[in-house]
Amino acid sequence: MVVGDLSLDIVVAQSGPPREGSDVPAAIRVGPGGQGANVAVRLARQGAEVALVAPMAEDAAGRLLREALDAEGLELRPLPITRSTVVIALLDASGERTMISDRQTLDATAVGPMLADAGWIHCSGYALLDDLSGDTLARVLGERAGRVRLSVAGGSVPPERSRVERLRLRLANARPDLLLLSRGEAESMLGARPASGLAAARALRELAPVLVVTSGADGSAAVSGGRELQVAAPALSGGALDATGAGDAYLAGVLIELAEAGGWPPAEGPLRAAMQRGSLLGAQVARVFGAQGRVIGEEGSS
Repeated sequence: MVVGDLSLDIVVAQSGPPREGSDVPAAIRVGPGGQGANVAVRLARQGAEVALVAPMAEDAAGRLLREALDAEGLELRPLPITRSTVVIALLDASGERTMISDRQTLDATAVGPMLADAGWIHCSGYALLDDLSGDTLARVLGERAGRVRLSVAGGSVPPERSRVERLRLRLANARPDLLLLSRGEAESMLGARPASGLAAARALRELAPVLVVTSGADGSAAVSGGRELQVAAPALSGGALDATGAGDAYLAGVLIELAEAGGWPPAEGPLRAAMQRGSLLGAQVARVFGAQGRVIGEEGSS
């Protein structure tokens, strides 16, 4: 069960820097996105039975999004809103993106009943960061049955001490079993630049029994119980085209592997295999356009 955002993504790859009052050619693509939806789609394409709990509007953008997700075989559990979330992603020459978001807030009070049959819940960090929904959502997640695992990831954590402190409190109330952060998000949480992904994971280990920090081309690191792991990024041909959704793909690869793990926290072997699978999937996704662009090995790909 994935709880998070669903958006119409407008991805803009400019041919050069913008010129005020003028026109710059660009490749522009429109498609489904949103951190929650991205994770759910990747999970479904790898054969998982997954439902998406997300704010959905019955406007033109919402109808396009519903059609696209229905085609993925997802179960949709919509939280009604008046207009769809829209995100503009501006790509630079390296494929890194800057996002401009008109993000809508989910109704956290309506989430609980939708999670009754969940075996694993993943929650987008954006929803927990939202001051209109975060406190209630953290309480709802923290009241889940003991057998149900919770993962939390992402959210583009801002480097603002007050917001970081509120997020820390919500994480304590939600009690995630797995927390995944990017290197930049870990830096915001710490208020200082960590020496490495592993150093960041060590410093934040009290936030969850399993904590993973991703560092893009520098690989990923994890702290789980008394174990520390580092996994290198895979060496794939070609450079990154579009980093949008690569972190969500990494997470989906990790979740697919860990859902089959025995006890918790997972043993070193399953955790390493999960990080390797996530790294490969994330690297593949960075080499296609769009947050949900298909890669080799996913259902429906060639």
